[in-house]
Amino acid sequence: MIDAAANARLGLRVEEKQRLRRGGFPLIAAAILSTMLAGCVNPVGRSLYQPAPLATTPTWTGRTPRLVEAIAADGVHLQGWFWPPETPGGAVLIYVPRRAGNRDIAAKAAQAFARDGRGVLVASYRGYGDNPGVPDERGLYQGGRAFVDLAERLVPDGKHFLFGDGLGAAVALHVAADTSAGKCLDGVVTLGAFDSFERFVPGLERGLYAAAFDNFAAIRRVTVPVLVMHGRKDEVVPFAAAERLRAAAGGKALVVPIDGEAYHSFDLSHIAPVVWRALDQIAAEGAAAAK
Repeated sequence: MIDAAANARLGLRVEEKQRLRRGGFPLIAAAILSTMLAGCVNPVGRSLYQPAPLATTPTWTGRTPRLVEAIAADGVHLQGWFWPPETPGGAVLIYVPRRAGNRDIAAKAAQAFARDGRGVLVASYRGYGDNPGVPDERGLYQGGRAFVDLAERLVPDGKHFLFGDGLGAAVALHVAADTSAGKCLDGVVTLGAFDSFERFVPGLERGLYAAAFDNFAAIRRVTVPVLVMHGRKDEVVPFAAAERLRAAAGGKALVVPIDGEAYHSFDLSHIAPVVWRALDQIAAEGAAAAK
């Protein structure tokens, strides 16, 4: 378990000077609302999701990953990328991406975590790239669980950690909260997570979104350590959301503030060493507790 002094002990503090990108979930929520009022039945409409078609074969700065496939509970086949850990039985970080892009874009962002021979499995969403299906909240959770199962099959003797980026943080927390998937996990990291999606919806319509992507409720059910990374000056999802998630976790979560005008979608190479240092500690403490 991460204790309250872990920030100071591990140096879990990130300084990032990238400028904040405008827009984000408040504008997304407004777009979703207008779509619903125009006749969309699903309260979390397709305006939230921004899948991109696959382009040319990506190039990599280090090791080349291999293409893998996860199969969701409803039979949807999802393609992802996998960097196996170079150390036998090494840990695997399962990267759950942002709301926009495809598996190639996600892997280009996440490859920073694969440096130094680390294991990384990049998840993808239904309806993104050449994946079949249409993205929705339930389908995203099913896909996340499928990639956790795949990680366990690929590296059965290693530690397995979920890293949720932006919207992927909601997927990561809900998958970790699921008892069948959560038992396979050793920890969760979120980046730029909102506490409740309905908070970003205009007041009169807020009740329509009460159950959508409720991270506040999900983190209460997570039983493994959670690292909540968040920009202090994030104007899209205010830093207060991270503090509310920490409080809801009941002692299982540690907030890692990112200094500067950081947004939850930035170059992950700035935080990869910090993330792995924390996950190594979680793995070591888990091994010691098991003796």
